[in-house]
Amino acid sequence: MSHNVKIFRYNPENGKTGKLVDYSVKINPGMSVLDLLHRVHDEQDGSLAYRYSCRGAICGTCAIRINGTARLACKTQVNDLLEEEKSITLEPLSNMGIIKDLVVDKRPFWESIKKTMPWLVRENELADERLNYETKLDKVHLDQLNRSADCIKCACCFADCPKVEETPEFIGPAVSVQVYRQMFDPRDTKLDERLTFSTAEGGVFDCDKHAACVKVCPKDCRPLRAITFIQNKSKQVVQ
Repeated sequence: MSHNVKIFRYNPENGKTGKLVDYSVKINPGMSVLDLLHRVHDEQDGSLAYRYSCRGAICGTCAIRINGTARLACKTQVNDLLEEEKSITLEPLSNMGIIKDLVVDKRPFWESIKKTMPWLVRENELADERLNYETKLDKVHLDQLNRSADCIKCACCFADCPKVEETPEFIGPAVSVQVYRQMFDPRDTKLDERLTFSTAEGGVFDCDKHAACVKVCPKDCRPLRAITFIQNKSKQVVQ
């Protein structure tokens, strides 16, 4: 059976604004949105631009806006969408510039990630000292550390965050998850620097707690909880 699908099209070379274009697409059982895009590209319009890589919800490359919500195209089932809303609209992620069609410029997102120093830092003297005693984490923090490690940098949370839309300087949910991952790792020795970065203007205290990030995260990383933990840690240090 064929269904009408609206796909956002934009070509910077023709000087026109982007628009939604209708396509009639044959839908097969078990078809993902990424499969649908492949079908449109292969059978109707080879100029359609979109990103994908792993096809298994591991790399985060194929994230787009599906019926108004940021999701992974490879993970989202077409039949589920038709059961929910009876229609399908595919658009580029929000809060980032559009390069072409469904492809966005993720440089603002990646630049914000880089600022967090998203790697373990162990300064020899302090790191060696920490190895001399047992480190324990409570179950909640251990759970959040594991969830934070699952982040695939898909930018769904960044795209759907109302605060990022309102204030582009806001570090955003994904960045907060990266900060949390290193800050609460007992082996890391850059706690002060990470706290300073994450609590400065545009940091975690600017979060309005809309919780859109929690709803759209395909890996259930719980970024809002990470933000809350960082806020609490900052207050403890100040006290």
